[in-house]
Amino acid sequence: MSQLSNQKVPSEVLAQYNVAPEKCIISALGNGHINDTFLLKSNNATFVLQKINTHVFPDPYAVVNNAEHINQHLIKQQKQDSYPFARCEQLQTRDNLPYCQHQGKFWRAMHFIDNTYTIERIDKPKIAFQAASAFSKFSQTLNSFDAKLLTPVIPKFHDIEFRLAQLKQAINNNTQNRLNSCQSLIDVCHKQQDFINQVVTTIKELPLRVTHNDTKINNLLFDKSSHNPVAVIDLDTCMPGYLMHDFGDMVRSCCSNLAEDATNIEKMQIKTEILQALAAGYLSSFAATITAQEKLSLKLGARLMPLMIGMRFLTDYLEGDNYFQTRYTTHNLDRAKNQFKLFKLLTEAQTQIDLAFV
Repeated sequence: MSQLSNQKVPSEVLAQYNVAPEKCIISALGNGHINDTFLLKSNNATFVLQKINTHVFPDPYAVVNNAEHINQHLIKQQKQDSYPFARCEQLQTRDNLPYCQHQGKFWRAMHFIDNTYTIERIDKPKIAFQAASAFSKFSQTLNSFDAKLLTPVIPKFHDIEFRLAQLKQAINNNTQNRLNSCQSLIDVCHKQQDFINQVVTTIKELPLRVTHNDTKINNLLFDKSSHNPVAVIDLDTCMPGYLMHDFGDMVRSCCSNLAEDATNIEKMQIKTEILQALAAGYLSSFAATITAQEKLSLKLGARLMPLMIGMRFLTDYLEGDNYFQTRYTTHNLDRAKNQFKLFKLLTEAQTQIDLAFV
């Protein structure tokens, strides 16, 4: 157990899960931008422990309650052989709650699924197909779930007009005096009004579904033996939403040959074979339940999500890096440049996107 990890997890929190600090090993888990997540191993238990970022999730009770609702629905579907994956269930504390609080911090623990691994990038079409199919199966299974039971933990999370308004406010305030370093990126955003109008018009014709809203490849667990997906994880942002956002985030996070914070963006390319496999895999689980308009909207989503995430990175940079975790001063600026480059390349690759849905 590293000393740093030990300091980050109070003994009072461990006690809620019947774990003694001197009898456990704690290590950082994953590389998420938002929450602090740890893997905890003791003599009698192995589980995931997470400190929820209450700046990003001001209502952490909603995060926990949403996950409980979803897991209960998935349990029912599993009993009917309608959901083939494992679930990351939340563990109960000594107080019989799915969370605990200590010194104003909000913690929860989740079941650890053994003999699994995550991946950070997709290089093979087969894996792209499997990943997209898993995420679409997750949403398809939740199609019979009453979305009204879920609380929008981040209102307007994927609302492009709202994100543009946030960016404009950050530009006007310029609280960190960072405006001069990103004027060219701001100009890119201001030139996308026609595209934004197209997205807004399309959304009005789409059915509202329960969506994952963070469909990066590292939010899937793969089996160490079969190398097939076995669990969809990180349900923090599961809310009512639109399929175009989930598919678009897969394209955004899987189809570039570079990581989302890589700075050598002049070398960025679109992996078209991965894009085609994502489209085929995503459509495979929906069969006849996806509407014609939803299918068309996926093409827009492929371009929308890099643009929107780029706006969010840029907004956070201008406001002082309060949302996304950063490792250096211009980290969010580099991420924004990267995502706007990806948006540009996907716009130029519209023909390849169209072919993926033929």
